[in-house]
Amino acid sequence: MELTAPIRKLLSGSAWTAVIVSGLLLTVLSCGEKKDARFLKVGLHEEPKTLNIWLASDANSKKILSLIYQPLYLRDPETLSLIPWLASGEPEYDPATISYTVRLKPARWSDGSEVTSIDVAFTASLIKEFRIPRYYSSWKFIKKIETPDNRTVRFYLEAPKAIFLTRTLTSSIVSKKEWAHISQSARTQQKPLKALINHKIEKPMGCGPFVLEKWGRGTYVHLQKNRYFFGLHQEIGGRILGPYVNDLLFKVYGTADVAVLALKKGNIDMFWWGIQPGYIDDLKQQKDIRIFYSKKSAVYFMGFNLRSLPFSDVSLRRAIAVLVDKEFIISRILQKYGTRMDSIVPPGNRYWFCSDVSRYGEGMDRDDRIITAYHILQKAGYTWEEPPVGRVVFPGQERGIPKQ
Repeated sequence: MELTAPIRKLLSGSAWTAVIVSGLLLTVLSCGEKKDARFLKVGLHEEPKTLNIWLASDANSKKILSLIYQPLYLRDPETLSLIPWLASGEPEYDPATISYTVRLKPARWSDGSEVTSIDVAFTASLIKEFRIPRYYSSWKFIKKIETPDNRTVRFYLEAPKAIFLTRTLTSSIVSKKEWAHISQSARTQQKPLKALINHKIEKPMGCGPFVLEKWGRGTYVHLQKNRYFFGLHQEIGGRILGPYVNDLLFKVYGTADVAVLALKKGNIDMFWWGIQPGYIDDLKQQKDIRIFYSKKSAVYFMGFNLRSLPFSDVSLRRAIAVLVDKEFIISRILQKYGTRMDSIVPPGNRYWFCSDVSRYGEGMDRDDRIITAYHILQKAGYTWEEPPVGRVVFPGQERGIPKQ
């Protein structure tokens, strides 16, 4: 089954990884003919841990909830620019009052009730009152919120904040109708925040493209098309929106082996998770399977305790950096599905990436790495009972030779 571009945008995205070696997220999709082309079956590595949006921090919970709860603004998956989503246009800034005015599109919650500015203001007050982790830092500087009418929200900031546009306005909005009684009950508990985020949500009330039909714990999550979705057949951000399927069935698989086998048998249409490079050659031979590549969005690093010796010494860290053979890691471990990194900021982040950084060990063979690391440490005052490098004097220079 071939997916149209809009639904692929709802189901996938791409971003860079900031790591020493950047890995690739490999997603596979079955293109075989299905009995019901309006029913999409997606494999997950693990089931979501919660449907409480304030507690959700794992990837699978966020995947499910992102199809239910919606923000005022969304990031374009290609350009990362802000797209008015629940908002009808760009935020209007007033420097005299340090305020932003946002106007809402006509939208409805999944029960048919109207999405209003009251819901936006309620979401903000809930986050600030309970100091909800992962959200509070993006809302705490909001001094006041006004709601002149049902579709107008005015945010007053304590001071200009760049993250207001990038984080505050991209936070999901919740329904006051759903959360008012939950928050009121939480206030009566000894630990209000704990009561709020641990409240069990059975049927999330959202305004996104899908609604929850059923969650079979440990087995599947079934979502159905939301007939009240405000974006249905609308052009937003240069795309005609779906959803183009009536049902989404997320099936849970404990291992990639089982999921890939299900994909090959046609039991699922897509495996929405990264797979190891070892599967690639086999999957390429399957005529009904397509493989999607995207730079994985994550940070992996080897952390040292820089407060005490030996790793507080920058010379030692430089020597280690020279000795790490990134090309070997990419070619042998990642099987060439990776990108060398020499900065914590990836090359794809063109605004912040600095190419003028040291590229330790680049182009060196093993002997050169050992020799270079030896001289870095020797210059820093390190000594050896038995040096790992012998000395040979050449005309005009002194070069070491690693001892075998």
